[in-house]
Amino acid sequence: MPFFNRSNNEDLILAVQSAGVSNGRNGFKKDKSGEKLAESVEDLLEHRTDGTDAFDTLYIGCEKFPFHDSFSLSMSGVL
Repeated sequence: MPFFNRSNNEDLILAVQSAGVSNGRNGFKKDKSGEKLAESVEDLLEHRTDGTDAFDTLYIGCEKFPFHDSFSLSMSGVL
């Protein structure tokens, strides 16, 4: 389950909450019809699905290719 830093991601949170869904030929999909419209005061670019697409890519990448290896760094310069 992803967590958002609310104070640093206000636009992303609003975009995720307001992303619409449409029924496509392969089932449900994100409604991207608003991306073609001109920006207005009520419909800012930051609140459209472009940012959520970037988040989707990051989230899916973390789920499909988790990073389990760990390593340690020596802060003293001595191993």
